[in-house]
Amino acid sequence: MEALLTLFPSTLSPDVNVRRASELELRRLENQPGMLSASFQIIATDNVDMSVRQAASIYVKNRIARAWSVKPTRGEEATGIAEQDRAVVRGSLLPTISGVPAPLRVHIASAVHSIVRADYPEAWPTLLDEILKLLTSTSESDIYAGVRALLETVRSFRFTDTDSKLEDIVSRTFPQLLATANALMDSPHSNLPAVGEILYYAIKTYKISMLVTLTQHQQSEGSIVPWGTLLLRIVQKPVEDADLDVDAREKTPWWKTKKWAYFSLNKLFSRYGIPSQLSSSMKSYKPFAETFSNHFAPEILKVYLQVCEANITQNAWISRPVTRSILTFLNECIKPKTIWLRLRPQMPELVQSFVYPRMCFLEEDEELWELDPIDFIRSRTDVLEDMGTVASAASTLLHTAVTKRTKSMFEPTLAFIMSVMNAYPANCNARQLDGALNMCITIAKEMTDAESVRDKLDLFFFQHVLPLLKSEHAFLRLSACTAVKTFDHVGMKWHNAETLEMAFRGVMDCIMDAELPVRVQAAEAIGELIGHDEVHNAMAPNAARLMQEFLKLSDETDLDVLMTTQEKVVNTFAEELLPFAVQLVQQLASIYMRLVRENLAGGDAEADGAHAFNMDQNEEDKYFAALGNLSTMYQMVSTAESRPEILAELEQVILPAVALTIETETIDLFDDCFQLTDVLTYYQKRISPAMWNVFALMYKSFKGIGIDYLSEMIGTLDNCASYGTEMLQQNEEYRNMLLDIFNTAITSDQLGISDRIAACQLAEVILLLLKGYVDGALERIITALLPHSRKNSPEPSFSLRKWSILVLLEALYYNPNMALQVLDANGATAEFFTDALQMLPKFKRVHECKVTIVSLLSILSVDPNTLPEAIKAGYAHLLRALTRQLKLLPVLVAQRVEVQRALDEGFDENDEEEAEEENDVDDDADVQDDDNEYLELLIQEAARLRTKVTHIDNGEEEEEEEDDLELEDIEDDDLIYESPLENVPVYEPFRSVVHQLQTQHAALFQSLTEGMSKEEQEQFQQVYAIQDGVETGLGKPEKGT
Repeated sequence: MEALLTLFPSTLSPDVNVRRASELELRRLENQPGMLSASFQIIATDNVDMSVRQAASIYVKNRIARAWSVKPTRGEEATGIAEQDRAVVRGSLLPTISGVPAPLRVHIASAVHSIVRADYPEAWPTLLDEILKLLTSTSESDIYAGVRALLETVRSFRFTDTDSKLEDIVSRTFPQLLATANALMDSPHSNLPAVGEILYYAIKTYKISMLVTLTQHQQSEGSIVPWGTLLLRIVQKPVEDADLDVDAREKTPWWKTKKWAYFSLNKLFSRYGIPSQLSSSMKSYKPFAETFSNHFAPEILKVYLQVCEANITQNAWISRPVTRSILTFLNECIKPKTIWLRLRPQMPELVQSFVYPRMCFLEEDEELWELDPIDFIRSRTDVLEDMGTVASAASTLLHTAVTKRTKSMFEPTLAFIMSVMNAYPANCNARQLDGALNMCITIAKEMTDAESVRDKLDLFFFQHVLPLLKSEHAFLRLSACTAVKTFDHVGMKWHNAETLEMAFRGVMDCIMDAELPVRVQAAEAIGELIGHDEVHNAMAPNAARLMQEFLKLSDETDLDVLMTTQEKVVNTFAEELLPFAVQLVQQLASIYMRLVRENLAGGDAEADGAHAFNMDQNEEDKYFAALGNLSTMYQMVSTAESRPEILAELEQVILPAVALTIETETIDLFDDCFQLTDVLTYYQKRISPAMWNVFALMYKSFKGIGIDYLSEMIGTLDNCASYGTEMLQQNEEYRNMLLDIFNTAITSDQLGISDRIAACQLAEVILLLLKGYVDGALERIITALLPHSRKNSPEPSFSLRKWSILVLLEALYYNPNMALQVLDANGATAEFFTDALQMLPKFKRVHECKVTIVSLLSILSVDPNTLPEAIKAGYAHLLRALTRQLKLLPVLVAQRVEVQRALDEGFDENDEEEAEEENDVDDDADVQDDDNEYLELLIQEAARLRTKVTHIDNGEEEEEEEDDLELEDIEDDDLIYESPLENVPVYEPFRSVVHQLQTQHAALFQSLTEGMSKEEQEQFQQVYAIQDGVETGLGKPEKGT
């Protein structure tokens, strides 16, 4: 113990060497029996220095979390906790929580979770009895320990929706937890923070218990009535802390308790208490939901409305989490008919007096704007950050009310908005006007669709919105830009050209605004307005300057929200920006490389050497900004598709950025970087020396950290082979890199099906384009793919099997004699050709059909006397298969031409749907949540996957199925794929093979033709007469045709 008293303080030393040495010594000692018991004794001893006890408590928490579930072993490699220590810990854990000061409790309490998860009930059968004893104690510290222990116990089983343990725990302990909570509420000392803290953990325990499931005990009337009553008592309890500031008040125990009380009531209602919203997997809750909705929800609503009334009329303070909970509950109340009918009379007043004030520009908004403008922008544009705010909850409630209960809410809401706007500036201030404007933005789609409003929006904007673009208040200029952006996005018609011009000019002025948030919002608004011809024509001469401003903003803020606007500008003004493409991409690449380097400087590499973007400290903006820059560069390259001189310059600018990404192993950006190299090589149809350097970097990365990115690399690798064939023929090192990538991808245990398929794609271009240059690798390729071509493949996948057979056929085309020898040496000839002939109907692309034809022609061109016996026996089958494929080829070509024609002409589809007339909607019926259908699909898919896993666990074989996605995409793939066999003739070689058989092997030919049916003979003659050339869509037309 003396050694521990010395070691524990050293673990907190500022000297990293001292700290590391102490931690290593603790690791050396921790496997000795009694070590954990001694640590507990130190924690529980009052006369030991608090810093030592703190260090010991942290060690105990981490040691238990790390090793409690590990079975105790003997020897030097022992890592588990000795059994004698386990017994001591279980016996002293709860008393220690009760007896130690608050700073130590949190660490010891968290250890309960690890132990309960592993030991209850088998190794710790007395746990619940110990907790119940503490809950019935008169000691405040004992009650605290009991509640904390129960919280961690419930937390251990909160996600087990089918586990009976939670049912047992809840039914045995929650009645006493309820009694204890009520006793504390009734105590004359209930206002004390210590009492509030115990109740906070008690209500948190209840909240956690029902995150996934509501136990039968909790559904019973004997439980839900008293618990509901307790939660409502907490909601209504006055709290005396007016002398504290807002942040301090929200952190006090009682306001934290109120937060979980509101949350629990809301969860009971939204997840379990609305019959019409229950998903198919939760239909068992329907009896509870009906009871709750009819009897309990109205009482909750009544209390919540009283809280709102006190806040409105008496300015009674409520915390932000509580406000969010009230707004969220009211939002849910709109959906079920029975509750809506109770809420409807109060809803207009609530919108005006409770919702609207939360949508105004508040002092806290102003503080954030001044302190950190970028963070302010993020709070308004980042969905994840915005969804937790009071303003977001208020906006959601308003939107739900107006869209789901349109008859009742649209006109009153609109009338209120107009009353505020008409009162400005005489009878309302700028902040109040901002709230009305935000309400308009929230219901923009409804205003745009409403017959009574849409034709008046021009005038509305002219009178009330567009003048605010020049307001003295920056937040009004911001909201005005947001309004222009939002209304235009949802389809507002600018009937008056002068109004549209006024909007455009005003927003353009705001792009040069002194305030950063205004400039950003103005940029987004321009991204919408440029879709109008008038704006487009006005902007076209200055498109490059506009793009410069956007890039400047992007560099200043690193916000990804600007990337969408940049992409729109590039798409809209492609021709105008083309002369400036190199300059703009230089700026984009410069910003991108800065972001990558800042990421490297600001974070440590992962254990495997990768540099991932930090997504925990608002660095996600830099990540998405980097992605956006890559995306915009991609668009700039696409606009220069037909300009090889510009593409060459763009490549010189882009490749250093790609190289930096690969060399620094910034893997989060690999996908988008490889898309850039893919499109650069594809459009140029050439591989520059700089691109070959990137090719070598990709190979090096693939052999290390980048091994998981083969599917992303394959497009570039394919293009390097397709358009750099001459270099590969000359450069053995590059050839070996391609072959090594194939070999690694097809054999590595680290890779999956998609990577195996990518390996097949690579093998395909190698065999088709480097004929005669990879003879030494042919055997390796065939033997690697043979196992995947079989029905009993070690990795069952229809797509992989199909690809493997296709590449093996290409190996036969590459060198039929060598390939047949390898197949025969592996005893696989008969099996392979049987499988291949059965797979032929699945080859539905022109390229696949041609592969089968050229491979079969290659085999039939070989002297029949030298063929393996298995081939000789099936010679007639091969000839029939060849004939069928030759007949099928023109059909597939014609289909491809037809699909291309349809794409070129476009589809005459009417995607516009008539909006439902408001009068056709029952405004008082139950409202189905928009997400329900999607959730049902998720539930069905989860059930399907569970069934599949069960079959696999039971050792049952799955039937081989074609991949639906592959079959759907096959036509599109055929259109964009540039096959190396596209211009290879097949009908003339077929006639040559037939002639060779007739003249050199007449007996064989006679037996083959005599064995044909009349239909097969007719098919043979038809195919024999087909010519290679334009009339079949094969080969290139001669000049002048």
